[in-house]
Amino acid sequence: MSNEKSGSGRSMAIVAFFTLFMAVMTLNLIVFPACALTTMEVFGVDQTALTTLTSVTSVVGVFGGIIFGRMLDVKDVKKSITLYMAIGVVLFFVRAFIDSYVPVIVLTFLASLCVGICQIAGPKVIPTWFPPEKVGTAMSFLNAGAGIGSALGFAVGGILGIKNALLLVGVLYLLLLILWIAIGGEGPYKMEMPPMPDGEKSGSRPVYKSKNLWMIIIAFSMAVTSSQIVNSYMINAFVGKGLSPAGASAMGTVLNLSLLFGGFIMTAVLNSYKRFNPLLAVAMIGSAILILAGWFLPIGTITWVCVVLGGLFFGGSLGLCAGRIPLLPMTGDFGPESIGAASGFNETIKGIIAFVLPILVANALGTNFNGIFIVFAVCCVICTICGSVMVPELGEKGKLFQEMQKKG
Repeated sequence: MSNEKSGSGRSMAIVAFFTLFMAVMTLNLIVFPACALTTMEVFGVDQTALTTLTSVTSVVGVFGGIIFGRMLDVKDVKKSITLYMAIGVVLFFVRAFIDSYVPVIVLTFLASLCVGICQIAGPKVIPTWFPPEKVGTAMSFLNAGAGIGSALGFAVGGILGIKNALLLVGVLYLLLLILWIAIGGEGPYKMEMPPMPDGEKSGSRPVYKSKNLWMIIIAFSMAVTSSQIVNSYMINAFVGKGLSPAGASAMGTVLNLSLLFGGFIMTAVLNSYKRFNPLLAVAMIGSAILILAGWFLPIGTITWVCVVLGGLFFGGSLGLCAGRIPLLPMTGDFGPESIGAASGFNETIKGIIAFVLPILVANALGTNFNGIFIVFAVCCVICTICGSVMVPELGEKGKLFQEMQKKG
């Protein structure tokens, strides 16, 4: 067995690329709320407009899923990613030098759309570099990397200011493009799982009809939305509660550092426990209880403890959702050759929900921060029901995986 096929070397570099992409993508997502004060000053916007700036990156998935999902199943993956990332990098650099609100929204959308091909390609490419029993763990690293971007955004946002932070996003995407050109491509496990007979489960239609995919998409959407809500309001909410702007910014940094470490801790636990559903339930319910406690209890040491623990619990949720999409063919809903379409469909629906819901919440609740944190907890509960109760266990110790191994 070659080094590439054993999961070392280039395969780990591929995981590193998509993990770092998720970090930069998340930095791009939260760069505006992380620089909330300078963003509102430079662009002359209020809290609702700030939330819109934050959410516009999420709507990218609506169009990206449609454009890139099936394309990645039938086109050369390396060339496709290289082309669209190059266009996106140029647009990000242009954005960094624009001071007008509307053009920045447009450039943020277009640039994020182009590089968003990587988000859809992750579930397509990662399984080609690992055997089936390692795919879920490898995939969980991708969204664990999102914590890096969140922590980086809140750590440097106040130091750099919005203009330099936007320039940093462009530089980081350029470095990722260079890395992809050097190591990108599909691996030796491509199409390891055999396609369904007569193509009856191939193509996009079975993907759209998959109840299990729908449940994971809803769970994933609720996890992303709840993360956006708490990050969008963290600084302003705690300033309103009595913390200084510096203290509230520090709390945002602490939360996102906790998300970062929580993601990697959950990945390690998954590698040992090998079950997705119970871990997702613990992550979501635990984070809902702790973050609510951190908000409703009087500000003090307990607040910081709850925020840290809540972040650690929540940190693994995105990876636990995303890690199962490449494993869905074992349910029989569709074949492995349709994973690109499934990933794209996930991004489309998730993008709609993650864009519309925060804006509805912002307009309905305004600065009712009690309501905001309750909505966060409700999203966590919905994620738990859809992602832990309504789908079969796809982990290595689950019944479906064991049956697949017996057949294989």
